[in-house]
Amino acid sequence: MKKFLAVVLALCMVLALGVTAFADEKAPEEYSGTLTVYSPHDSDPLLAGIAAFEAAYPNVKVEYVADGTSNLVAKIAAESAAPVADVLWGGGADTLAAYKNYFQPYCPSGIDLIDSSLYDPEYYWIGESPLPMVFIANTNKIPADKVPQTWAELADFDTASYGKIAIADPVSSGSAFTQLCTMLFLYGEEADDYASGWEFVGKVLPKLEVKSSSSLAHKDIYAGENSVGITLEKAAIKYEEDFMVVVYPTDGTSAVPDGVAIVKDCPNLELAQLFEEFVLGYDCQVSQNADWGRRPIRSDVTPVGLCPLSEVTLMNYNFDYAANNASAIKEAWQDLLVG
Repeated sequence: MKKFLAVVLALCMVLALGVTAFADEKAPEEYSGTLTVYSPHDSDPLLAGIAAFEAAYPNVKVEYVADGTSNLVAKIAAESAAPVADVLWGGGADTLAAYKNYFQPYCPSGIDLIDSSLYDPEYYWIGESPLPMVFIANTNKIPADKVPQTWAELADFDTASYGKIAIADPVSSGSAFTQLCTMLFLYGEEADDYASGWEFVGKVLPKLEVKSSSSLAHKDIYAGENSVGITLEKAAIKYEEDFMVVVYPTDGTSAVPDGVAIVKDCPNLELAQLFEEFVLGYDCQVSQNADWGRRPIRSDVTPVGLCPLSEVTLMNYNFDYAANNASAIKEAWQDLLVG
């Protein structure tokens, strides 16, 4: 009786959320049709993922449109009266959050294996590969024991001895915008529009050297132009030299993921759900990590060449606030920059 009531309660919760439950009761060959995927992913992992999906479901054909995230979400919005895409695979979750009205909620079967900070609480998007923000340092330019270990330590960084900390411009760089929001959300509260967070950013700003592109926030560290930089994990780990050190801030850091989302009123809902289940599934997560260096989001997949996400202190990144206030945040940053 208790088991029956638990099942009924679970179903009621699903219906209350408006989330369609996926029942994988068919054999793989029983699925058929054409699925349309929009994706900003690089061609190699994109094509590999599609090929693996088609191999698993031989009677399903995948058509895809590859473009930048901004262009793809704008295209989905423009097509909303008569959707063409079934699913968006990839794109930063803060962008997906800004366009959540064009997606429909879906809770995948492995949701308990994903940290709750890495998916929309109503399941409009699910993270599929997290991208932690890290510090990168050149120990030929700064002693290892002087490298900042927390965001808080950035405010007291010894620029006289070690120069300024490299960061890209949050106005033009998506990753730097996430880094700015990370500081705001760590040290402020939404109730007052992160006023304390902005105070902290104001203290850190004199320690920063704003670069013209995201790549310079790590390339200039390698070249010795700066001793420390703030960058994406996936950029930092490419350097194999012993003098290049990667730090995961111990006071918490963001790991804004690439996400997967099902398009609202899509033509092929069942196949869209099947695809989301696939890209979040164990086999795809393992192969995307092993073959293309993408960090898996599932807790039961041990990443190759990366520390487990469970060893990274994750902060609560306010996706909706970042998405809904991006222009105001960027304007406030520029005001601070010009004094």
